[in-house]
Amino acid sequence: MKVILMSKFKDGLTYPPIKAGFILLFIAFVLSLGASYNVLREETWTGIWKPGNYTLEEEMENSVEIVSRTLKISSDNASVKIATEDSENTYTLSGDTKILHLTSRVSILVEIGEVTYSYTVKWVDYPYTYLSLPAFFIMIVGSVLAIRGYFSFLESLKEEKLQQKKGEE
Repeated sequence: MKVILMSKFKDGLTYPPIKAGFILLFIAFVLSLGASYNVLREETWTGIWKPGNYTLEEEMENSVEIVSRTLKISSDNASVKIATEDSENTYTLSGDTKILHLTSRVSILVEIGEVTYSYTVKWVDYPYTYLSLPAFFIMIVGSVLAIRGYFSFLESLKEEKLQQKKGEE
């Protein structure tokens, strides 16, 4: 009895609609793995600020997942006010360098002097997200094909069983 069931299971897996459905499901799985591949990206802005207001990250999209922000400022003689979403600090630079690790977007007000800055942002990017849509549709088609193939296979087993009973009588 176990041998008969095992051979029916193997027949079921090789039944064309079920096999095609499983192949499509495997392809959808591989595409979805590719779509979830991520890469750590980094961009650095450098320059000199003269007295005035400045905003950083204007070029960055709001949809990216930012991992870290680092602002390095230095000057011989300057006063800088740095405002983030949760705090506002004033720094007086006189020949020294400050390295700030920020948690949100930043606004800068240079009150006196010139400030040399280097601003680095690191974020997670998903370069192959466009693969998720075809993976979704292939998954739906593969599931429908496998389920319909399963019911079709059960029907063929039922008919085969009826043929065997009629042959015995």
